[in-house]
Amino acid sequence: MLDDLDPKTFAAHLLQQLPVPTFVLDGRHRVSMWNRACEQFTGIAAADVVGTDQHWRGFYTERRPCLADLLLDGELGGLSQLYAHAARSTYLADTWHAENWGVMPDGRPVYVAVVAGPITDAQGRVVAVVESQRDMTAQKLAEQALQDSEQRLSAILGSAMDAIVTVDDRHRITLFNAAAQRMFRCAADLAQDQPLERFIVPSHRALFQQFLDTRQAPAAWAPQGLIAQRADGEAFPIEATFSPLELAGRRYCTVILRDVNDRRQAEQALSRLQSEKGYLEEQANSDHNFQEIVSGAAEMAAVFEQIRLVAPADTPVLLLGETGTGKELLAGAIHNLSGRQDGMLVKVNCAALPAELIESELFGHEKGAFTGATQQRKGRFELADGGTLFLDEVGELPPAAQAKLLRALQEQEFERVGGTVTLKVNVRLIAATNRDLAEEVAAGRFRADLYYRLNVFPVQVPALRERRSDVPLLARHFLAKYAKKFGKPVTDIAPAALARLSDYAWPGNVRELQNVIERAVILARGPLLEIDQALSLGLPDSRPAAPAGTLEEVERNHILQVLEQTGGVIAGPRGAAAVLGLNPNTLRSRMQKLGIAKPRSY
Repeated sequence: MLDDLDPKTFAAHLLQQLPVPTFVLDGRHRVSMWNRACEQFTGIAAADVVGTDQHWRGFYTERRPCLADLLLDGELGGLSQLYAHAARSTYLADTWHAENWGVMPDGRPVYVAVVAGPITDAQGRVVAVVESQRDMTAQKLAEQALQDSEQRLSAILGSAMDAIVTVDDRHRITLFNAAAQRMFRCAADLAQDQPLERFIVPSHRALFQQFLDTRQAPAAWAPQGLIAQRADGEAFPIEATFSPLELAGRRYCTVILRDVNDRRQAEQALSRLQSEKGYLEEQANSDHNFQEIVSGAAEMAAVFEQIRLVAPADTPVLLLGETGTGKELLAGAIHNLSGRQDGMLVKVNCAALPAELIESELFGHEKGAFTGATQQRKGRFELADGGTLFLDEVGELPPAAQAKLLRALQEQEFERVGGTVTLKVNVRLIAATNRDLAEEVAAGRFRADLYYRLNVFPVQVPALRERRSDVPLLARHFLAKYAKKFGKPVTDIAPAALARLSDYAWPGNVRELQNVIERAVILARGPLLEIDQALSLGLPDSRPAAPAGTLEEVERNHILQVLEQTGGVIAGPRGAAAVLGLNPNTLRSRMQKLGIAKPRSY
């Protein structure tokens, strides 16, 4: 029972299991705990830092105090100097929060959110400090990208061929781009704060004002019948688009004006402007980085909306989709958007565990419960108490584990393997599978009552071939990641290579695409990424070819080709499953469905 555990041992074990990089400094600034997540984040092993005061190496290139040091020394005033350039620095109760850029020992820049809290003795003296870090680099880079896109949009407006004018609710000009200056032969500083009607001939001003006051969404179009006048008095026919908008509680209207006498050139310029503007709006407003998930496809936008709706509830969620589609990332998004985000997200890959160990992994075991059980061990359900448990490949659970899981979900209680004490927990479950569980139920391989319990809120995650518009976006995302990782000056993907990537069916989904881009970056020799036939392991050539067969035929031929290349080996680091970016069991299932005979090494 928890009451029998040594509190220090329990606390140390809990901190060690946290998925967030966390370390503890004692009163002499020495590291007393450096958890596994901290090792992965900094690249510094616990054995190299515990007992020393070298913790700063994980975050800076030169020795400097961190939040934990300042809290131990009582020099909180030093925070203003340390975080003078921090994006945020706040204090809540006895916990300090700050965000800033740092540098890993390998020279990798990271943007880190830091949380530090003191541990005090009975006299209120700080005797230790717990500090955790969260890598916010991707989010920070996304914010910077948004700022860049806004600047680019501003530059496009300035260089547009069409006259673009924005007016306030009094029809006073607030934006007058370069094309408007040329069209009306008036400098922007002279037009600023002037009524736009001054550039319309008097007989047409009443009609023009009606368009300015329109509330029609998204825009009103006046294709003819309006006559404008330049600052020197010359009159000319125009067509105009009026787009109302509200900012900070005030009403504005953006007007795009075109000289009808020069319609053809203006339409060509407008087409370019709309393409650029649409791209920037997509970059600024789409869910490309929804909880660190890269996508701009409408199919994934629907998935993101489902995630937003279900996340605040404690409803079980069942993520359905092929291996490699990002179900684990979606589980993390549900947890982060829920009321349990301060608890742990505990992950279990049911397909990666032997059947005889799954129950022990989920529910823990008592000392002596089976051979090798030399001490009591907590299971994943206990670790997830107050948080979220993610069961990946739940369709691989054996029948005995299915029965015990059903009871745990229904009653929120269970016993450890070999134990008699009933443990109560408060856990939200997210499950994922690439199997058709309804078919598994019909075949007697999966319990119907467990299926109905899991299938409360199913979310179908589309395969990459069903959202091909994401391929260029993901490919460039992985290119940037691996070019930085390997120090390669690769800036973009060759058009022919990008076309081949977009045409491929991707049976291994995003994971397979990531593997291909990683290999290509490693072999890259120039600024443009190429995908040659040997590297792509079956990606279609960009040269014209005979029409392909059905999707299943293409997938079957591709799997057969990879099996031939790997000598029939399925599992292992050089097996066909690794090449395709698939779980070995998933590949075996696909082979059976496609009628591919099992090779001898199967």
